[in-house]
Amino acid sequence: MKNIKPIVQVMNLFSLVRINSAKSKVEEFGMTSSVLTKIISSIIYNDNIVLDKNSIKPDPTKPVLNIYIASDYGFCSSYNYVVSQKIKETKDDYKIIIGRKIAYEDDKTIVKVAKEDFYKEINMLKDTLTKAVNEGSYSKIVIYYNHYYNFSKSEFTSLQVFPVEYDEKYKENVDFLIETDIKSFINNLIVYYVCYELEICEIFSWASENVIRNTMTSSALKKLEEIEIEERLKVLRKLREKSLKKNIENSKKVLFTNVDEEV
Repeated sequence: MKNIKPIVQVMNLFSLVRINSAKSKVEEFGMTSSVLTKIISSIIYNDNIVLDKNSIKPDPTKPVLNIYIASDYGFCSSYNYVVSQKIKETKDDYKIIIGRKIAYEDDKTIVKVAKEDFYKEINMLKDTLTKAVNEGSYSKIVIYYNHYYNFSKSEFTSLQVFPVEYDEKYKENVDFLIETDIKSFINNLIVYYVCYELEICEIFSWASENVIRNTMTSSALKKLEEIEIEERLKVLRKLREKSLKKNIENSKKVLFTNVDEEV
């Protein structure tokens, strides 16, 4: 018991530090993501660009690619269970699985990496997504992950990152001079957006994992404290029982001594 509590306390502290770190990154990345979406939208809806919008729309008959972000850390079994269930529900779709604790793998699993290796493999993931967008291999790309809201709330959700949902309200009467293939230019922007959103979702997931871990370790610490209190109460009860027994024995001795004297 004495050896376990310090370990849990350290895990609890680290989870709080990681939440703060991830929160800062999410705020920074989130602002850039919003700006990037506006830039893409303003280019696509510009009146001076001759572009067949249908040429950059994915083929709806193509399969779906799902990216599942799980956890490699302890105290996150419930989260990984939800991810595993979602994979089984969408087993007919192609998959990129991030998380070594997810045992599922089939012929439609095109990439599988450990969560801890996410940034080591980020270039490989970007190459895979670049090829998918440029070749029009999929009708949709959806990320399933745990979304961080605050220190006490996270929720498993999904985000469609391709095709990008544009809003015509961002249309601006601005002239563009583009000396390159516009379709290739737009596709590269979309790829950048998809990869950027994947990194944001990974950061949200990382924060959420630590929310879960903080909740679990806080609960464990509370339970350990309850056990410690109960152990102390047991020791006190034994001491009181021993003291009471001793007092009774002493009282008996005094009583019998007085009786003997009277006799």
